[in-house]
Amino acid sequence: MNTAFIIGNGTSRKGFDLTRLKPYGTVFGCNALYRDFPDYSFPDFLVSIDDGIITEIEHSDFPSKRFIVPPIEERWEPAECNMARPRSNAGINAMREAIKMGYNQLICLGFDFMISNDPKQSVSNVYDGTENYGMEVRARAEDNPGRVRYLQWLVSSNPDIDFIFIFPNGVTCTTLSGKNVFVNTYENLEKHT
Repeated sequence: MNTAFIIGNGTSRKGFDLTRLKPYGTVFGCNALYRDFPDYSFPDFLVSIDDGIITEIEHSDFPSKRFIVPPIEERWEPAECNMARPRSNAGINAMREAIKMGYNQLICLGFDFMISNDPKQSVSNVYDGTENYGMEVRARAEDNPGRVRYLQWLVSSNPDIDFIFIFPNGVTCTTLSGKNVFVNTYENLEKHT
C-alpha cells in the first residue's frame, strides 16, 4: 500500500502527535496546520481552498513547492456529486490530491463532520477564532449531511482506494458504504506508529 495521511482540523485529533505519522507515509495537511510547525518541516503537503488562508500561507515561509491550491473548478463539489455545486472542503480536496499522486490508502484524522452523536464536536476546529477562521468560513452542523454525501461520492468513485477514518474511542460516526471504508481509533493508530 502507498499510504497518505490526511489531516483535517477537527478537534478530535488534539493530543495526537502528528509527527509520529511521517515515517509511515506522506502527510497531507489542511489550511493552518503549518502554523504548528514553525520550521515548516511538516506536513509534507499543505492543501487550502479558501482565499484568506491561501493568502496567509503564500505570505508565510512555507515552501511553495509543498503548498497545493486546487484549481478554482475543484474548490466546488463536482456536478456529478451535487448539481448545486456547493463549496468543497480542504480535507476532501487533500484526499483528491493524494489520489492524483497515486496513494491508494488514505488514513484520515480530524474529520469531525462525520461525528454524529455530538453536533458541537462535529463542527469543531483546532483553529477556531484565529485569523482566517472566523464565522464567514465556519462550518455548521446542518452542512454535515452534504459533506458526508460528498465524501460518500468520493469513496464510491474510488473503489480501489482504502479510506480509513480515525476517531477517539466512544465516538459515533456516520457510516459510509463501501468495502473500501474502515473506521479505527487513535488508540490503535498509536500502537502502529
